[in-house]
Amino acid sequence: MRFGSSLALFVVLVVLVGTISMMPNVFATPWYVGQGLKVGDYYRYTIADVFYHNLAPFEMDFWVQNQTSNGYNLQMVVHDGSIVQKGIVKIGNVTPDPTYSDPNLSDYVNVYRLTLTWLDSFAIKTAPVDILQPVWGQTGIYGEVSIGSIGMQSVTVPAGTFQASTLHFHDSGVDSYIWVEPTMAYPIKANVYAIKTSGAPTIGYQYSLLEHGNSAQPPSFLNVVSTNPLGGSSQCPPVDYANDVVHDTQSTDSGTIAVEYYYSPAVPHQGCPMGWRLTFAPVYSSTQRISDVHYDIYTVDNQGHELDSLAQSIGRTDIYSAVGDDEQHFIEKQPPSIAHYVLYVAGTGPESGVTDVSQAGMVKIDVKVAPPFGSSSSTSSSTSISSGLVNNTGNTQSIVIPSWIKNNAKWWSQGQVDDSQFEKGIQYLIQNGIMKVPQTSVSTSAAQGIPAWVKNNAGWWADGQISDTEFVKGIQYMIANGMISLNS
Repeated sequence: MRFGSSLALFVVLVVLVGTISMMPNVFATPWYVGQGLKVGDYYRYTIADVFYHNLAPFEMDFWVQNQTSNGYNLQMVVHDGSIVQKGIVKIGNVTPDPTYSDPNLSDYVNVYRLTLTWLDSFAIKTAPVDILQPVWGQTGIYGEVSIGSIGMQSVTVPAGTFQASTLHFHDSGVDSYIWVEPTMAYPIKANVYAIKTSGAPTIGYQYSLLEHGNSAQPPSFLNVVSTNPLGGSSQCPPVDYANDVVHDTQSTDSGTIAVEYYYSPAVPHQGCPMGWRLTFAPVYSSTQRISDVHYDIYTVDNQGHELDSLAQSIGRTDIYSAVGDDEQHFIEKQPPSIAHYVLYVAGTGPESGVTDVSQAGMVKIDVKVAPPFGSSSSTSSSTSISSGLVNNTGNTQSIVIPSWIKNNAKWWSQGQVDDSQFEKGIQYLIQNGIMKVPQTSVSTSAAQGIPAWVKNNAGWWADGQISDTEFVKGIQYMIANGMISLNS
């Protein structure tokens, strides 16, 4: 009887287990990126991405302003160090990937797409997944690594403590995690390593939720005004890689690395921002990347002599790209009409340590440069005065100095532009009638080097401490002593 009872119990258990295994999972929680997003929702994050300035962190805040026929309009604000950018971003309905953004936000929106909405590769509105499903899909260079949930976990971020599904994948010898709270449209935290073909593991991106909620009125974080990130005239065109760009790929002179580059604007103005996007790849494969690249962006004169180093201007010996993709923005300092750029690959290796120079080489690129804004055709941005300076005929002449020259003068006084480049810039401006100075007699014996007082004057004039007349005295001195030739 005991045996019969045990057998009956075993049969019941088998039937019960079989019934449970065949029953639908009533506890399943379907989820997709953007689920439940509605007008008035706002999210604030701190984000760092290796493709944006090598993990330099910034804050991204956005508020759902209204719904459209095919998605939503977001008002977005980014705090990136001292830079503040604000604008509109349009996102889709099936997935909250961006479909449009104001140009000043384009770089940040690209980070948004590669980080906050990355999971839409596996979960979208038309194909949600169980938030606890152990396999959501495959990732990796060749799609060979599984990503999926390893269960619920208590996670604390600045916005609070949440019960979140922990998504995990293991690649390149390291573990990556993304935490998803079932009731939120976006993940609350991520710590994801970059996929690299060589070298030590490198964080690909990290983010953490600072605050979230819903507000019928624009939240207070939207009460900001965009700043000009790098300075320059308000007329400067924005960096726009979608519509105003030059794109090409060249192999280094050593034939070891293929450098794909984009620069924008296609014709930058002197004194205005420009941006470069760079990819370093083997010459035999455009789909792979070379990791741990050390490089620099130089400008050189017609003879190939160095004028400026981007790395040195930001206090580094070189620029490090962990995953073979990088982006840099800076002010175009060179005068019209052509700036000679050299993209120099110093080698490969860890960020600190010995650099392997076996793949060193360079790519030369000539960039057309437009005159600065505020030229003589824009009289509102020029200063015309009665100088009191007397030319060699005894007549008093007026002086016209475009206000943007103060930028050049300041860079020169601070050593960011060398003497020869400043002289060439002044020569160009005078020869083309953009800057006018009284006629000046030229001495038969040229001075040896520019006196310190000339450079000091330039800096003081740029800061408004001396008059236009005093500044022009320095220009006249250089002309009179043969430092600037008006006939060459």
